[in-house]
Amino acid sequence: MRGVATLVGLSALALAAWPGFNRVEAAPAMAIDADVRDEFRSQMIMPLALGGDNGRRMAATTAVIPLASAPERPRLDLVATLTQGDSFDRMLRRAGVSEIEASQIAGMIGNAIDISDIKSGTQVDITLGRRLVAGEPRPLDALSFRARFDLQLAVERRDGQLLLDPRPIMVDATPLRIRGTVGGSLYRSARAAGAPASSVQQFLRVIGTELSLDREISSKDEFDLIVDYKRAATGEIEVGDLLYAAIVRNGEPRKRLMRWGPEGRYFEASGVGEQREGLMRPVPGAISSRYGMRRHPILGYRRMHGGLDFRAGHGTPIYAATDGRVDYAGRNGSYGNYVRINHAGNLGTGYAHMSRIAVRRGENVRRGQVIGYVGSTGLSTGPHLHYEMYRGGQKIDPASVRFVTRAQLTGKELADFRAQLDLLQLVEPGAALASLAPDPDAVEEPVREIDRLENRQQVR
Repeated sequence: MRGVATLVGLSALALAAWPGFNRVEAAPAMAIDADVRDEFRSQMIMPLALGGDNGRRMAATTAVIPLASAPERPRLDLVATLTQGDSFDRMLRRAGVSEIEASQIAGMIGNAIDISDIKSGTQVDITLGRRLVAGEPRPLDALSFRARFDLQLAVERRDGQLLLDPRPIMVDATPLRIRGTVGGSLYRSARAAGAPASSVQQFLRVIGTELSLDREISSKDEFDLIVDYKRAATGEIEVGDLLYAAIVRNGEPRKRLMRWGPEGRYFEASGVGEQREGLMRPVPGAISSRYGMRRHPILGYRRMHGGLDFRAGHGTPIYAATDGRVDYAGRNGSYGNYVRINHAGNLGTGYAHMSRIAVRRGENVRRGQVIGYVGSTGLSTGPHLHYEMYRGGQKIDPASVRFVTRAQLTGKELADFRAQLDLLQLVEPGAALASLAPDPDAVEEPVREIDRLENRQQVR
């Protein structure tokens, strides 16, 4: 009986703890945003009804019957880029234009401008029409690109013939003149006045060759700069070189420099060229042996070392230290391949142990021109440059000499220079920023919304 009572008691306890049969509470509904909704749609039949607007494609089933031939798009719009070292017709062929039409178009454009003047990176809009024969290239329907800052070129097919349509672009070439007070920082003041960063850097470089930016220019001085500046009627801006740089003190110009000549040198208002100080380093390597007495590495005894030795690898270009005339170029005993250049002021420089000489005797050379290449000819332990300097034919320490060169304009060239300087002085500050008059030849065509959204294929 005791066992029965225990069984009954435990059974009653179990029944008392029996769970109820109420509804099970579900998890809260998840938040569904646009991305999750598109993911759900991609797994349903709905994308087929919507034309696959989310970019997903469902796998084909056995009910799908492949077409014998799929219809092609009636036209293709491409953007081809002219890369560096590429030719115009090769770029067109890469975009899908036939070889015959590519050569024809390149010839048409070559008759209008010099194709070599087209800058690398120029983008060409190309429209290819419907293919006439299966397997043949598509015919070109239209082509257009910016050939120059002031010229747009287009090729269109009219009545079955390709015709070139030059479209000149109105350009305002008024130079940009900016004046202002130097203040605490010449660079910041010029930038705040609206000068382009590249032009301010040029201004500091040019003025810095004539005046000390820290000691000779005060905060109350004025800066005056004129920049080559072009604006197209289509909205583009092209900033060129610095044309004029001046520092004004108490209303009077303290220093005036203007860019002149094919080399782009800067000359003072008097016609004197910018000051060029110091010798150009003949090679970029460090100095391994200086001028003076030393123990010769091959002969083994002490003797005078009449120049500077520069460390440099075999074949490194050697540059002329400054302008001059080649007095000797050839083999010269222990010097090996040797070049000697005579300069102004009864000075000369010598370059020894070259592997190869790049100039001839009697040739005029400019500062920085390559005159040969580093080697180890003659009495040498390894590739390096032995560099010497002479005054009146006698060797001197090259480290003790600094060259200062200035060009001087004379005659008709000086008159032309001053006439151009007077014209620049007539430019009003900020005149280049005035609003441009609308181009009467420019006609804006309405743009369809489908054309706005269309993504053209890029051809590289």
